[in-house]
Amino acid sequence: MPTKSPDDLKAIGAFLCLMILSATLPGIATSSPFPTQDQNPFSLIHGQPQPSTARLPVENTSSWSLGLDITNTLNLMSNSQESLLIDFESYHLRFNFVYGLSENWALRIDVPVIHYGSGFLDSTVDNWHDIFGLPRGNRPRVIDDQFRIFYSRNGVPVIDLTKPTSGFGDIQLGLGRALHQNQQSVLSLWSSVDLPTGDQSDLTGNDASDLSFWLAAEYKLNPEWNADANLGILFPGESHLGTLAVEDNIWFGHAAIQWQPLPEFDLRIQIGGHTQYYSNSNLIPLGKARNIVFGGAIHLSTCSDIVIAVSEDIKVESTPDVSFLISWESKTGKCG
Repeated sequence: MPTKSPDDLKAIGAFLCLMILSATLPGIATSSPFPTQDQNPFSLIHGQPQPSTARLPVENTSSWSLGLDITNTLNLMSNSQESLLIDFESYHLRFNFVYGLSENWALRIDVPVIHYGSGFLDSTVDNWHDIFGLPRGNRPRVIDDQFRIFYSRNGVPVIDLTKPTSGFGDIQLGLGRALHQNQQSVLSLWSSVDLPTGDQSDLTGNDASDLSFWLAAEYKLNPEWNADANLGILFPGESHLGTLAVEDNIWFGHAAIQWQPLPEFDLRIQIGGHTQYYSNSNLIPLGKARNIVFGGAIHLSTCSDIVIAVSEDIKVESTPDVSFLISWESKTGKCG
């Protein structure tokens, strides 16, 4: 088992403390995480689950969401052994469905469809970074709206995509168990396995099954402020990306705070990340990742929301430059 760095262990410990606190803090937990994650294709193929709401649906009721991540990035770097070029715009459509099997159990399914291509947002994203003083990287020196995902090791190409590609990603099946659930706070345990329905040659899957376990916690700070977190571990299947060796396990998680000043909408900031996926790479985009997501939800009714958010890389180049999320979320049964 790989040894985690002191920073990794501190972060994991902080998340665990947050999980324990969730069982004792007062209030009604109503937080809903942004349904998004690191959109780096080299990470996305390994089955890390999207953030989960800790509160399970009531028996025989369900919740579902249809979300779209639009991601644009440019990463160009190399060292003595490795060369990497990631220049793409992706559209990641995901359908998520959660069904309450009983008072304490829930079933979950995620069905993703992924498109990688050249897109049209390169100049917009470059201007966005320029206006807000964010790092522009290699964008000013690269022609806009090109597409290539390339990685080589010791001069031998491992992946080289030059034509747009689309397809189903790996479908995930999950099972949730409520460990603590009342109007004051919520703590649940989840597990999931993904099916190799994607295609490694197109970077829509990894041609293997991956297993995940994670805790989801929510609590209320006061009538307007809620907080939530996930912390989990992923056991990826065998790597089929040539000489890239995948880690035995990867830790992942998020922590977020949500403010609802009016019944019609709320605002949210969410910080997430994961440990390194590939044990024999020293390139930043193939290592640890940290990102921040900010946005909010418009409450169309007590059972239906529209979520809009933007994701940026905190650790520069560890995740795609920017991702835009829009999601429609709905529930059955009593929602309010």
